[in-house]
Amino acid sequence: MPENRQSYEAAGVSIERGDQAAALMRSAVEATHGPEVVGGTGGFAGLYALSGMEEPVLASTIDGVGTKTVVAREVGRYDTLGADIVNHCANDVLATGARPIIFLDYAASGRLDPEAVADMVRGAAEACKELGISLIGGETAEMPGMYGAGDVEIVGCCVGACERSEVVTGEEVRIGDTVIGLASSGLHTNGYTLARKVIEDSGIPYSDTPEPLECTVGEAYLEPHRAYVREIVALREVVEVRGMAHITGGGLAGNLPRSLGGLGARLDAGSWEEPSVFGLIRGLGNVSEDEMRRVFNLGVGFCVVVRAADVDRALGMLLEMECEAWRIGEVVEREGVEFV
Repeated sequence: MPENRQSYEAAGVSIERGDQAAALMRSAVEATHGPEVVGGTGGFAGLYALSGMEEPVLASTIDGVGTKTVVAREVGRYDTLGADIVNHCANDVLATGARPIIFLDYAASGRLDPEAVADMVRGAAEACKELGISLIGGETAEMPGMYGAGDVEIVGCCVGACERSEVVTGEEVRIGDTVIGLASSGLHTNGYTLARKVIEDSGIPYSDTPEPLECTVGEAYLEPHRAYVREIVALREVVEVRGMAHITGGGLAGNLPRSLGGLGARLDAGSWEEPSVFGLIRGLGNVSEDEMRRVFNLGVGFCVVVRAADVDRALGMLLEMECEAWRIGEVVEREGVEFV
């Protein structure tokens, strides 16, 4: 009786497809490397020479883009997901006072599409290069049985560094300080389970452009997560930034208090401009305002807390850097966030 030979390929995993994906992305990855990266690519771990600091503190974070990948699959466009995860993680590191310096990515699927994976990693590499981050490693996994046909997941890990004296904890925040909100580009990488359900229940395809959008639903939903590294680094050189918050899942109410050192904030809900994608979701899904505020950033992607005397200088600098920003509220004694 002939032997029934099994193989990795027959089980659903192709080493060749993995090698092809790696080859497609290698040049983009290596373009993010400076002299601090030791040993290049292909090792068991990425090496980075940290120097020039007297009392260095490392900040690290890991996150994913969630079900935004489902929208990418429906639209057939994956390149923005790499920028999404880099910028999301870089902002998290930035909120601690550290500057992001290295990044690692992880992409998994049921059946590896080398071109799609390469698009994601090239997008990540371009975002890293823009922010001065070295993409020093990653993993591409093909896992049939774990993921269905067409499913993909992308995760990123970012590490930053700063002097201990540069760490921002919110402990310096005082009652009467001003909260400045920096504009988001849209949904960023949060709330997609609700955002997708609203569109699916409405029957509107991602290729349509319903009011109040000026682009297709797919384009609005895949708008990349905005990074704030350049603006915040420059801002901290001219004013004292006492607290910082990256506005992700949980919205302003869930994230801003983490930067206030036990105090609270009173926000003027009409003081900033909201991207039209949120109006679409609110209207189509009949979503309450409390739920919108609890799930989405609603147009404010990052917050800084500064002294009231420094507000005009801070807003002026952000405007010069073509970053839309607003005075959205003030710090108060009572914990939590109050919208007025």
